[in-house]
Amino acid sequence: MLYAGATVQEEVGLRGAETLVNTINPDISFALDEGVAGDTPGMKEKEGHTNLGKGPLLGFFDRSMIPHPKLRDFVVSIAEEHSIPYQIDIMPGGGTDAGKFHLGYQGVPTLVVSVPARYIHSHVSIVHRDDLDHAVELLYEVIKKLDENVVQQIREINGKIH
Repeated sequence: MLYAGATVQEEVGLRGAETLVNTINPDISFALDEGVAGDTPGMKEKEGHTNLGKGPLLGFFDRSMIPHPKLRDFVVSIAEEHSIPYQIDIMPGGGTDAGKFHLGYQGVPTLVVSVPARYIHSHVSIVHRDDLDHAVELLYEVIKKLDENVVQQIREINGKIH
């Protein structure tokens, strides 16, 4: 079964994310968000390395979580199989709802999929349409392949399902 949810209060403790994960108890979760586009005018190179128009961001690290390696590798393999461009996002200073998703119950394999955006947290954020389209395409292809066996393989650690 596929669930989608919208959350609130991300910036003040990921409260909505915690409620959502504890309501649904998912087998796998994806946090969909926006990430800082490093090509924002006025930004220094060390402040960001992602760019508009070069594909969605796959969160490989942020202050609140490190993604589940099997899920990360599965999504990357799907992107490469379908020639869907993506960028690796490393965000040591921030976090997303995934910070609570991955802690739900006994742990939930989680990955952040986002789009680079300029001027986040403002009323004029700018994204590239191709990045949105590629994020949708990637998630569509991933979800198509997430049958019970694949989910079990991702969740399996040392022969046990977690």
